[in-house]
Amino acid sequence: MNRVALGCSLALFMALGGCVSSGQSKPLPPGVLQKGTLANQQLIRDTMAGVAGKAATLGCMKIDSWVPYVLALPQGAPGSRVWRERWIVDCSGTTYPIDIRFNESGMGAADYTIR
Repeated sequence: MNRVALGCSLALFMALGGCVSSGQSKPLPPGVLQKGTLANQQLIRDTMAGVAGKAATLGCMKIDSWVPYVLALPQGAPGSRVWRERWIVDCSGTTYPIDIRFNESGMGAADYTIR
């Protein structure tokens, strides 16, 4: 788990629809709600370190690209909300889905768990 500051509120990200889409209208993978992430840049950087570690255990030595998807929107009271995402990483043409559970740990901070 990792604790990081959340600079932007989740409500703002939800109102804006998470990350900006690349404009391509590919169908969403099964089980996802939307393309993008609800994490801010700091949380993305911190989580990516864990994602890279998980990908390495799956045989990926270098992540070439990644696409985040929201699996479950935040639930709970502010400061203790929980949401789930799936980041699909591409390693030399092989893709690996990495599931992540984010949970706020007080106002302005969040933890993550990679499954």
